Amino acid sequence: MIWRVSLFLACAGLAGAQVQSVEFPWNAYPKQLWERELAWLKNIGAGHVSLAPGGNSSDLSEVISIIRRLQMEADLEGPVPDALQALTKAHGGPLTDAPAAPLRVSALAAWALIESRETLAAGSRSVLWTDVEDTLREGIYKAGAVNFAGAESPATLALRREVQFRLYWGSSLSLLKETPGAGARLPPLPAGVTVKQFAADSGVSLVSVINRSGAAFQGDLKVLYPAAKRGMVLPDVGVPAHGVVAIPVNIPLTAGPLCRACTAFATSDHLVYATAEMTSMEYENGILAMEFSAPSGGEVVLQLSREPSGPLLAGGKPMPFDWDDHEHRVRLKIPVGRGAGANVRVGLAIDAPDATAFFDTARVLIIGETNHLSAEFSSEAIQQRSRLRLPAGFTVEQHAGKDSPLKLVYDIQVPESAVHGDHADLALEVDGMQMSHARPQLLRPVSLRFAGQIEVRMSAKSALPLMPPTVPVNQRPGRDITISIRNNATEIRNFHLELTVDGLEFLPAKLDVSVGASTARELSFRVFARDAAPGLHAGMARLSGAASVNTAVQFVVIPPNGTAAYSAGGFSALESSRQRAVFMPGRWLEFIDKENGQNLLPSGWVAMPAGPEKTLEELKLMVPKVPR
Repeated sequence: MIWRVSLFLACAGLAGAQVQSVEFPWNAYPKQLWERELAWLKNIGAGHVSLAPGGNSSDLSEVISIIRRLQMEADLEGPVPDALQALTKAHGGPLTDAPAAPLRVSALAAWALIESRETLAAGSRSVLWTDVEDTLREGIYKAGAVNFAGAESPATLALRREVQFRLYWGSSLSLLKETPGAGARLPPLPAGVTVKQFAADSGVSLVSVINRSGAAFQGDLKVLYPAAKRGMVLPDVGVPAHGVVAIPVNIPLTAGPLCRACTAFATSDHLVYATAEMTSMEYENGILAMEFSAPSGGEVVLQLSREPSGPLLAGGKPMPFDWDDHEHRVRLKIPVGRGAGANVRVGLAIDAPDATAFFDTARVLIIGETNHLSAEFSSEAIQQRSRLRLPAGFTVEQHAGKDSPLKLVYDIQVPESAVHGDHADLALEVDGMQMSHARPQLLRPVSLRFAGQIEVRMSAKSALPLMPPTVPVNQRPGRDITISIRNNATEIRNFHLELTVDGLEFLPAKLDVSVGASTARELSFRVFARDAAPGLHAGMARLSGAASVNTAVQFVVIPPNGTAAYSAGGFSALESSRQRAVFMPGRWLEFIDKENGQNLLPSGWVAMPAGPEKTLEELKLMVPKVPR
């Protein structure tokens, strides 16, 4: 489990006053998606965002409030104005001054990771990541690495890699200085491959390999081994085409940011090197766990004062390792990582611990409720001396478990102000030493989703739902609608759902339903609109029972042989039983053939100064004239 910290780096030395931030285009991004997207940024490790200038002050205050609740940091891409000084870090708020002249790196650029990594040796040059989210500004849509639905494109991999890299090295970057001579070898390095090594006075070192060529690099590299003050060869280092790798060298196994909770090792114990990019290292319950980004695999070599008792890979699969009894070194293979980020976790069982403590289950905590979380201890003495460490604002009461004298149950109250999708860092401590930790996700108790709600297609890969959820219904026949209830609790819960919309009738009028733990269940209603006037009808979906949610909803009633005109979510639309045309001021965004779901307009938008004043028949005649 990787502990997440702020990505705000106020560094000196190698990185100077370097800051890495992600631009959050709050004034060009739908307000209803702010919490989701900011929580995603925090969850990948990006703890500092830059807020674009412009927009109204009340919206700015709202987005700053979300950032504060997520315990992130933000700048305003300039000095903090006097009116917002109360929200600065000096007063306990999230705002900082913006870095001077940062390097703007587009997440969509093919060379994004290389551009960001090259700032390591560029003094105080800070990095500002842009184009991360889709934007919609004054009717102009611009694609980002993450679309409006929250789906990530491959372009986010560079951002994730750089976030993981800086999370692991953190403030240690400020202590590193470039050491000449790294990478020298016979034969010489191929064109496009550069190697630089950085070392601190303590001996901690990092070897940066950048491959600008179009061919993958695989080979040995000569570097400095600070522990012995001599050269050393890193064998068979692999770097993909247009890729980077940061190799750790001489990392001490002592408690600190580079090896979390590493309290059971001798002062001479250290990681000699790893030929993959390390993203985390920590010690807990006798296991030294290391995480890597390893697209081509590699190896890790450790200098230890005693032979480890056995290897473990994440998931419990045993792996062989080599132990050199003369050199007191262990060599462990790093498998090729999985997934788009090529991530892999390797664990080495160093020794059977004298005492242990484990959380039983800690995947989800429900916001605004008391959650029950249990832990088991190796002895009553350890149990009695333990304490649970919680985030600020959380409260807890504990009591003995009923089925075991070595178990404790924690009743954890999550504050209402917590943000849906965020995570909470929990840790069990005994005598001030961390024994176990967990990072459960924070979720609202329940959520509703309306199948068939209207989404405006901004591109072939992105659509923006109208808010509140808007569902079309033909006046004469009505329609069936499906509502999905998602129960986020870890227990079966009972709910009561009722729909009330002006001018419409529903059959059944209300429903009682049981929904399984951490699952969704779909409910069907028949909507009758025969006596309703054409156009937009607002209403409410009310969920009660185990949890209460009131969600605004609206239905567009479409006459049998005519057109309904309406406005919702900043868009205006014309809709018949067969077609839908959607506009923003001065722009025609889409013309949907409802029989096949196809957009008859080309991608992008078409200038339409008169807006939706034309009829659907007139618009259909214009479609063939639009160049494709």
